[in-house]
Amino acid sequence: MNYDELETLPISRNTFYNLDIFKNVQFEKLAGFLLSCSTEIVEPGTKLIYPELENQRLIILLEGLLEVKLESQGGEFTDTIKPGHCAGEMSIFDDIKPSATVSAKEKSKLLIIPADVATVMVHASHQLCLNFLHILSQRLRNNNKVVCEEQYHIRCMEEFAKIDPMTGLHNRRWLEEMYTREINRSNIGNFSLTAFMIDVDHFKNVNDTYGHLAGDQVLISVARTLVHSLRPSDMPVRYGGEEFTVFLPGTTTENAKVIAERIRSNMENMSVVLPDGNVIPVTVSIGFAERVDGDTVASLIERADQAVYQAKENGRNRVCQNLGGGKFNLL
Repeated sequence: MNYDELETLPISRNTFYNLDIFKNVQFEKLAGFLLSCSTEIVEPGTKLIYPELENQRLIILLEGLLEVKLESQGGEFTDTIKPGHCAGEMSIFDDIKPSATVSAKEKSKLLIIPADVATVMVHASHQLCLNFLHILSQRLRNNNKVVCEEQYHIRCMEEFAKIDPMTGLHNRRWLEEMYTREINRSNIGNFSLTAFMIDVDHFKNVNDTYGHLAGDQVLISVARTLVHSLRPSDMPVRYGGEEFTVFLPGTTTENAKVIAERIRSNMENMSVVLPDGNVIPVTVSIGFAERVDGDTVASLIERADQAVYQAKENGRNRVCQNLGGGKFNLL
């Protein structure tokens, strides 16, 4: 038999050796099987393999470009198949319907191998089997890379969703998760935990007098000063509007007094200079409470908030401790 005659074989010997799927495969071992195969030219958009139809053929791309689409509840995954590679082998080897749709992305020339012939070819050539494994492992590695990148982006988006975009502090969504974890840990281990509520004094007047952009600059400066006044283990959050809260793990009442006064003093010594030269003085009122047995995030923050109210009622720019039982200690 003259294996180079295109009248008897769908592809020539040279084409055979240029295809990745047949790399290092002896042409003579498979040439007889190729007599049962054919070539086909398809137009862009032609569906070649899809989940609704049981796949009965292996497709090897000779020229052009194929597109693979896999749809799931998580979205759509898209990939391409380049000349020398194949499509449909998985549904043939595991004998189930295809999970993806394969279409011609551009005008393409295909080598069509019937499913039963493809199975026999694999049994006939150990090297062909290795080539399939190599192609499938490459696809698996690429898919794993895509999955890892997607998971990374999802985690980034989840973290961004927990950050207040103006101040850069964590927001209420982060508070609900992390503060709950911290108070549960403190309740179980009977660890000290103190909560601060911090309110910017006369903030409405800042907005009314200088405008909301100036108010934003005040909040940014307050957040920056707050972070610089705290320890790395402390957990500041923009609670909402001009209110901030901080959980201080492992902090007793005496330590909390020192930290609260440091925050108050740093805020008082800070000023916000606007582009037009106006200077906005800033002070804050701080209330704090120490965890007691059975506290929740809400109950601890509520007691700290009650102390803030007392600080504001008694002249602002003050620190107030909630002693419990309706008693307060103004510092």
